Amino acid sequence: MTKALARSLMLAPLIGVSDTLLKALGFWVLSVLIVALYGLGMHTLRNRLGERMQLMASLLIAATLVSCVQLLLQAFALPLYQQLGIYLALISVQCVLLEFSGFFEAGQGKARVQLFGLFGVLLVTLGILRGLIGSGSVTALAPVGFILLGLLLAGRQAWAHFSKSH
Repeated sequence: MTKALARSLMLAPLIGVSDTLLKALGFWVLSVLIVALYGLGMHTLRNRLGERMQLMASLLIAATLVSCVQLLLQAFALPLYQQLGIYLALISVQCVLLEFSGFFEAGQGKARVQLFGLFGVLLVTLGILRGLIGSGSVTALAPVGFILLGLLLAGRQAWAHFSKSH
């Protein structure tokens, strides 16, 4: 399983929940919370289980954490739960993919912070841009999110190229 596959799974929620800033922030906080709790839970079990049992434990822990968060959101933040919809369930798949791509191995702390930091920055930036352009209109559709993400990535590449040449 490649790291690109695990990271590409973040693309669907990145585009899907970034139509408003509140949804983007909510999803980012919840995904960081769930992945952190998942990492702690698997850390205690990883050395005690065989590889086959690790997969089953990984699925069970990830699904349990996401289900608990969904129940808490239904009880205390129903509008946010309704807006995030199916994207919350993708966090459990993301946890399992990250587990088997070596994301939770020792020495990967900096990579974890960078990945979720970049994910949060992109979510918030897209949420702000899509909100500024026009909430509830065409900007809420996924193609606009892809176009804005492409423009952000192109701007980053141009900035990096400009910084290297000067």
